[in-house]
Amino acid sequence: MKRIVFFLTSIVLAAAVFLNTGVTAMILCGDAFEDGVLNNKDVVTLFRFVSGDKTDASEKNCDFNDDGVVNNKDVASLFRAVSSGNVSYVTKEEPEEFVIVPDAGATLSVSHVFGDFMVIQRDQQIKVWGTSNRNGAKIRGTFMGKEARGTVADGKWEIVFPPQSASRVPQKLTVEDSCGNSVTISEILVGDVWLINGQSNAEQPNTDAFELIAKVVDNPGKPLRLFQEGALYVINNLDEAANPCEDTVNRGEWYWRKANRYGGYTASALGWHFGNTLVDETGIPIGIISIAASGAYLAELMPADLASSLGYGANYSYTNYGTGRFYNALTHPFLKLKFKGMIFFQGESESGRDATAANYKRDFEAYMAELRSRWGFDFPIYNVQLCDYTSKAETEYGWSNVGYIRAQQYGAYKEMTGIRLIPSYDLGADEGYGNYAHSPYKEELADRVAKLALADIYGIGTADEALAPEPVSVTVVNSSSSSRTINVKFKNVGDGLTTTNNSTTVKGFTYGRNASPKSCTAVSATIISNDTVQMTVSRNYVSTYCKYIGYACKNNVPKTDAKLINSYGIPALAFWLPVN
Repeated sequence: MKRIVFFLTSIVLAAAVFLNTGVTAMILCGDAFEDGVLNNKDVVTLFRFVSGDKTDASEKNCDFNDDGVVNNKDVASLFRAVSSGNVSYVTKEEPEEFVIVPDAGATLSVSHVFGDFMVIQRDQQIKVWGTSNRNGAKIRGTFMGKEARGTVADGKWEIVFPPQSASRVPQKLTVEDSCGNSVTISEILVGDVWLINGQSNAEQPNTDAFELIAKVVDNPGKPLRLFQEGALYVINNLDEAANPCEDTVNRGEWYWRKANRYGGYTASALGWHFGNTLVDETGIPIGIISIAASGAYLAELMPADLASSLGYGANYSYTNYGTGRFYNALTHPFLKLKFKGMIFFQGESESGRDATAANYKRDFEAYMAELRSRWGFDFPIYNVQLCDYTSKAETEYGWSNVGYIRAQQYGAYKEMTGIRLIPSYDLGADEGYGNYAHSPYKEELADRVAKLALADIYGIGTADEALAPEPVSVTVVNSSSSSRTINVKFKNVGDGLTTTNNSTTVKGFTYGRNASPKSCTAVSATIISNDTVQMTVSRNYVSTYCKYIGYACKNNVPKTDAKLINSYGIPALAFWLPVN
């Protein structure tokens, strides 16, 4: 059978050369020795090629698995195939000659997602796309020694490059068409791209607080690159965002920036500090893209059709600007872009209404499932539980369900995969701080998120040192006619639970009879072992009967209270759980 396949392949090769029908040659993938057959000679030649000896083989022939890159995977695959006798012959055509016919009226553009100083996601196929007014025009791109081809159809084009390893060496991407147009994007780094999503505490730039501005270091040579979108342009141009936008809309202000002082001032504070830490710890170039929108409800961040399916119409009265518009303008243009993970910080808007707070878990799970579906992979999510916003947030903003949202965030975390939950109630603004709705402690929060990401993804540190304590059981250990004694056992305690003032008494626990922690009673707990706290609660059946136990589920979590932390200083997650 193999002889027959080889014979037919030889005929095809000969015919292609003889007929010269615009195809310069046929390539037998893996035929590194270039003798028309796959055997041990090719394995040896391919091994030498990967090791650096490129004198006797061509890169196109060496790509046995036809993934656009030649590496040890090709050597291993070809060796297994030859050793087992299970050699499959794959042929491919070399591209036709790229002929340029000048056309003064033709236009060529590359999506504004791409730009000078950007970071491209490493180890993933690289899609580049754009528009042209000449259907049928040929597109050729070059990047890091690789070539990609495409054709304009319906005014759009797309080309795909093979994956590349991380590189701090600035690269150029050139795209040209057969009409004589060319676009070059310079100083591209290859590394990891992270998205920042949510509302104002995610979008908040460093310029929003003196404390944040003071921490911005001018370092344009650092391999940290920033792309900052925001809500204001969308709010002022709602019609432009009425439908999903194929490209970014505010090209005058939304573009890739270096980690210089200007780039740092305008960037998401959370993203800036997170990216800085990742670069310092890994040495890998990091790109931060902020798609967050100040004041946004989940229904405004999510696609309009998803919002509609959840009962939020286009002019839903609970939203500020109708559903879908922030998604359309801020998120949709990036759907073809590969990235590493997402940091999410949102929920303050929903806390102002009982109905949106009650549905927050459902809506968050649906939103993230939809984003993962549209991007085509289950990207890691690092979700921030809401801060403490001081007592003014409830009286002046009407945020009466902040604690309830924390409980909903915990509930979603327990049911989803590929998600981490990061507490931040201890990093809210101090009492008397003017901008109390926006924490100035973004650097501390970013470090907390970065430690988890470094352990999860980069193998730096361990998750045990980065995870917050969380409950594993809530158990009644003693019961009388007037009271119940309840133990809450935790995991992720390190060397043992303690408090911020080294006391065995912990404030911040509450209990109640309803699924919502909005009506609850405060109770102090005592640390009785390295992983367990104990509290005694009333059995008053009228108002304080205990069906649920919670922690940090009050809106206001005073900094003066002793916080429950593990031996690494990380505070326990906020939660609201039924009592067994």
